[in-house]
This record gives sequence, structure tokens and C-alpha cells, in this order.
Amino acid sequence: MKKILAAAALISLFSAVSVYAGSTELKIVTPSGSVQQGDTFEVEIDVVSNTGFTSFDGLVEYDPSIIRLVGAGTTADDTLYYGDEDDKQRFITAAFINSMVNQIPSEGDSFYDGRANSKDTEAAIGAVKLANYVSMPDSNNKLSQITGTGTLCTLKFEAVGSGTTPIEIKNTLFSNPEPVDRWHSDASASLTVSANGSSKSEATTEKATETTTSSSSKSSSGGSSGGGGGGSSSRKVSTTTEATTESTTETETKDGVVIEETVEATSQEAPAVNNTVKFNDLSSVSWAESYINDLASKGIVNGYNDGTFKPNAAVKRCDFVVMLAKALDLPAGSDNFSDVSADAYYASAVSAAKAAKIVNGNTDGTFAPDSLITRQDMMVIAKGALEYAGVELTFDESVLDSFTDNAQISGYARNSVAAMVSAGIVNGTGSNVEPKGNTTRAQSAVIISKICEKISK
Repeated sequence: MKKILAAAALISLFSAVSVYAGSTELKIVTPSGSVQQGDTFEVEIDVVSNTGFTSFDGLVEYDPSIIRLVGAGTTADDTLYYGDEDDKQRFITAAFINSMVNQIPSEGDSFYDGRANSKDTEAAIGAVKLANYVSMPDSNNKLSQITGTGTLCTLKFEAVGSGTTPIEIKNTLFSNPEPVDRWHSDASASLTVSANGSSKSEATTEKATETTTSSSSKSSSGGSSGGGGGGSSSRKVSTTTEATTESTTETETKDGVVIEETVEATSQEAPAVNNTVKFNDLSSVSWAESYINDLASKGIVNGYNDGTFKPNAAVKRCDFVVMLAKALDLPAGSDNFSDVSADAYYASAVSAAKAAKIVNGNTDGTFAPDSLITRQDMMVIAKGALEYAGVELTFDESVLDSFTDNAQISGYARNSVAAMVSAGIVNGTGSNVEPKGNTTRAQSAVIISKICEKISK
């Protein structure tokens, strides 16, 4: 009887606990030759073993008085990509690395190990975030995974002083949604910069250096961003995501959610922060070009590997909120909607918007994050953002009479549409306001820019 009870207890244990355990081992590869003060050099972060993951974030740390990260390095031949051969996407992009170098993290942001002071860039404090997530589905409509081994990214440093410094990748978090699993894999190496020209680098071979890797373990925190996108619920999202779609279905709920399921998504590319960014496909949306380029230069909206922005592509509800939360620098929230997974790249942004009462979701506690956002729902959220920021809005619904399709505006959204039109944030499309049309990427950039302008006045 005791053996039967023990067996039953063991079966119960395995049925209650996931037996899947993801694992990824990182290694930091430093230069094999000497490094002298004033030199520039490259450091690789390599994946040397890997069960497969869909999201990652981590913090590159070093002594900024000795070395300084200046941007992305040379693309290695074995750089990790995902997607098929026709649409292959680099996992950690050069643009993202460059944007993080210039990013100024907010004081008190715990992700930066107490180094953030709201004044200095990540490169200057010696704590630079790396992050991304896969948004591309495979042939089974599941997220593609980063599989195999190779170079996660190459970083370019400048030796600004002399002495020995650790180069570490810390606070790492890898995750997989199916089955749900999260794990860590920190690594470190040591590098000596010589002031007199003698070689003191601790790297002993071209592709090997002193490296330590922590044991894989489960984490109770959420997944990362990439960005947009994004991030765990306790970490500030530095990237946003972009999506296109080829078919939708529509359902309306009384609280303003129009559910339109997307079936095709593309991956995100983060632009350089505070650097001039221009795209090669904005000629058809000249009215939005300056807004798009401005937000892209600030790292709020993103482009693609081929230099395009895809301005006429539709935007998901979650992605609009990610961009808006980043533009407004919303503080973290404490809870979320029932259909927003803690692992989702947009989880922290949606939670923050919910806490700020910018989004309310459905009456059943859901948010429908993957649905395309309609123009009227975008205006409901935009109005909530302005009210959160304390902007006084005056309007009369009679302003809607100028639109020939005003009868199509849902009751819950009429005052929001009127408020956005009266405030000059929305102008309509000719004689129509197209309340149930999908919001495009160009429209999102213009709306978010105008919201920021109103708030800054």
C-alpha cells in the first residue's frame, strides 16, 4: 500500500509540475591580442548550447572608466537568425544595439543594478540592455524559435582608460511559450587594457576566454521584450514590435473592443535613439513622414531590415499600446488582463496602460491584444492617454456631423472621436472618419506624435 501511495504521489507531482527545462549557455569572447588605451575592439556574445528560445533579455556590464560600448560590431558569419530563407530576421540587430548605447535609463529602474541616474546613457554607466523576442509564426502557426548555436551579437568597444575590467552578461532571462518555461544563463569574461602598449589581455585563444556560466534555473518573473518593444512586467521595455496582416474577422463589444484576428506577423527592428532615421517607402504618406522619422529617431517606432517602414500596414492593439507606453514613459502596473500572458513582449506596456486607466479592456476581463486596432478604438485610447496626462479636452459631438460616415461610430466611442477631432489630433480621411477601419502604422505615428505635442504644451 505504501508503494502504491508513493507512486501515486510521484505521478501527482509530475502532473502538477512542468517537466520541460529549457537551457541556453552563453560565452563572452574577448580579443585574442593586446588591447591598449585608445584602441577600439570587438567582443562576441556566443550561444554555445541551446534547447531553443523565443525571447531574451540581459544586461551587458563593464567598468566604464576602462572601456566604453560604442555600438554594434561586425556581423559574424554564424550570427543567429530566425525565420525561413525568404524572410530571415537577425535576432539582435545592430540598430537595437546602437539605440541602447544612447538610451538614458530612468533613475530607480532596478534592471540597471542601481546604476541608472536619469542623466547618463547606458554606455556611460556601463550597463547596456540587450533584448528581443520572436514575433514570426512558423508553418504550424507557433512562434519560431532561436535554435542551434552561434553568435548572439557582436559589440564594439573603445578602451578609454587602463586596467582590468569584467565584461558580463547579467540578469539574463530566456523564455519559451510552448511549453511555458523561463531560464537564466549569465556569463562573464575579464579584459585588461594596457596604458604602455604591453599585452595584458586575458584572452588566450582567438575564440576562447575566461568565461563562467550560471546553471539554468526557472524564473518567476515575466518574459522579455525586445521592441519595442519588449519585457517582463518588472522591466522597462526598450523596443516595440510591428505587424502586418492579410485577413481579419470582426466582432464588436460594448466597451469598445473590436476584435480582428491577425494571421501574419513580421519581426521588429529597433532604430537608433536620438539619431536621424529615414525610411525608403514613405512617399505615399508624405503627410506622416516627419512624424514617423521623428518617432523612429527616438526609438518609439521601428522599421525593417530592408529600410522600409511599411506605413500602410495595420497595427495590433497590443503594439499600439507598446508604442504609446514608451512615448509616455508610463510607470509599471501591478496587474493585467486575463488574456495577456506574463511572457508576452507587450505585457508590461499593457499592464502600465491599464494601471493608468488608459485602456479598460472587455467586460469579461480580456484585452484582445492580438486584434487589429480600429480607428475608433485608437481614439478611445488616445483620449485616455491625454486625460491621464492631465490635458483638458473640450468638445461637442456635433463636430462629427461633418463626416459622412459618422453614423458608423459606435456609441461608446463617439465622445472620444469628437474629442480627438476637436483637438486637431484626428482629421479624418477626406469626408470620412472611418471609425471601424484599421489603424495603420503611419496613422499610429502621427497620433502618438500629436498626443506627445499636446502633453508637452
